[in-house]
Amino acid sequence: MNLLIVDDQITVLDGLLHGIHFNSLKISHVYTATNVSDAKKILKSQKIQILMSDIEMPGENGLMLNKWAAENYPALVRILLTSHAVFDYAKEAMKLGCFDYIVQPAPYHEIENALARAVSKVLTQKQLSDYYRLEVLSNIVLNLFSSNPANKEHSLASLNQMGYMLNNDSSVQAVIIDIYPYVYSTDPVFSDSSLFVSIMEGAARTFTAPNIYPLICLNRFKQFVLLLITDIPSASSVSKELFDVFYQDITGHISPEISCYVTPCNQVKNIRDIILPGHQSALNNVAKKTGLYFSEQGISVAENMSLSENVARWTRLLKNSQFTSLEENIFSYLDYNTSLNHFNLETLSQFHQELTKLFFIYSYNRKIDIMSLFSEDYNYNEYMSCFKDVKALKKGISYLINAISGASCEDESKDTVQRSIDYILENISKDISVKDVAEYVCFSPEYFSKLFKKETGENVKNYILRVKVEAAKDLLKNPNIPVSMVASELGYSNFSHFTQMFKKHEGVTPSEYRKKYGEGN
Repeated sequence: MNLLIVDDQITVLDGLLHGIHFNSLKISHVYTATNVSDAKKILKSQKIQILMSDIEMPGENGLMLNKWAAENYPALVRILLTSHAVFDYAKEAMKLGCFDYIVQPAPYHEIENALARAVSKVLTQKQLSDYYRLEVLSNIVLNLFSSNPANKEHSLASLNQMGYMLNNDSSVQAVIIDIYPYVYSTDPVFSDSSLFVSIMEGAARTFTAPNIYPLICLNRFKQFVLLLITDIPSASSVSKELFDVFYQDITGHISPEISCYVTPCNQVKNIRDIILPGHQSALNNVAKKTGLYFSEQGISVAENMSLSENVARWTRLLKNSQFTSLEENIFSYLDYNTSLNHFNLETLSQFHQELTKLFFIYSYNRKIDIMSLFSEDYNYNEYMSCFKDVKALKKGISYLINAISGASCEDESKDTVQRSIDYILENISKDISVKDVAEYVCFSPEYFSKLFKKETGENVKNYILRVKVEAAKDLLKNPNIPVSMVASELGYSNFSHFTQMFKKHEGVTPSEYRKKYGEGN
């Protein structure tokens, strides 16, 4: 980042040079000028990103310089300095599109703040500009793979206009680049533009032979595709040793978690034919093992993987609600076979299908709604497509096991509470306690009480009393049944206790209730 300071007072320039911490502001070089003429020469000869200029100077003043700079260097971020707080100056500065206006003498920290904001604006503008340029180039290069001849011809014409001399007979070799931290992160450490630049710089350092044009694009799988194109027809392919140098270069500059897939050399008109094997190699690397791969090498895969014995064991674990053991067992199987390269896209897809069938059958038998297991954070479509790599599949398996576990526990809780309610209703004529009901459903009184309250919203002891009161009210409406017999029928050996309990809930004694609501009244 380069800064130009223009002021006719040497003491002011010296003060700024020694009083401001330019290094901390990411300003690498500071140029100075004492007049507009010298300032223009520096702007013409150097790449200046920020201009900080005094207004009051002999001859052409700072406003004139800013007007000239605005016309000739519109991207230049401009800050005006003045020792007079004159509104007309500020108004003119705004008209010229100046970034900031500082009245001198200003403390250095205030000037540093203005410069820091100016640096931020320059970096933002550069990033947006670079990204736009790279995005346009990426789309043009991506059209080379189009099945539509017109799109491909348009892409070639556009590249020729940009200075890349190539045609359908030019030789091409591709490298598909998977950068895993970028692919898997929803908030990538690296931006698209920074990765574009890093890969292109790596290619420039490695592939130095004349007449080679490195081009790059980003495909829909978030993979970068580097094309090495030469206008020499039928040129031989780049050596494997050179690709290894390139791989070491980008893993050193970007991340060690990268896989590269190199295609054979062919002609631009056959570019779709050469990219497909490379793409297939990338898809078959379901373990996402880092490294440099060549299409003819491929990803080794063992055949005839038998799942029947394992599925039977996982079925038993699932049936017995051993969810933790189930997940550990499946993951162990996955890790072992991944280490032996037993999985490719097809075999991992088959594995995913078997597990999905296992989970869905279990859910159906337990009357668990499959769609209710998914959420906004992890939806059904995400699970159904998680077979594309081992990491994504593990995430899907873990999610579904946890979801089924939660639904199973909820189902068991509802079943337990319903059995306890049935038990209470069947034994309403007995003096039953919370402990009696808890023992019936094989839980401790404390845990059962919490479970009952969670499912019904009512305290279990209150529920028992409420049920007895409702039954008592029905019996009391029949005048032929003595009140003492009603108490006895509901398990109350102490008539006084029954009366107190009933009045607490209804506000009247059993006898008063009968007089008010009994048959014939």
